[in-house]
Amino acid sequence: MKLNWFKKAGILYLPNSAMGWLITFACLVCAIYNFIAIDRLSHSVSDTLINFVFRLLIIFAVYTLFGYLTSSDTKE
Repeated sequence: MKLNWFKKAGILYLPNSAMGWLITFACLVCAIYNFIAIDRLSHSVSDTLINFVFRLLIIFAVYTLFGYLTSSDTKE
């Protein structure tokens, strides 16, 4: 079964279907929620950003994995 949820554009994966947009929106909501949760417990701007960067990298890695596995450019 071939899934075409994303389309590769350079090094990024752009949503190509409704499911791709849903995954993109879920990743954005997760990133915003994590930022607010970290900011609530932090004491400074640098503390917030340092803790947020690692979670953002994980979210981006999961998004890229979804894009790689479900893009129309994946070779079988």
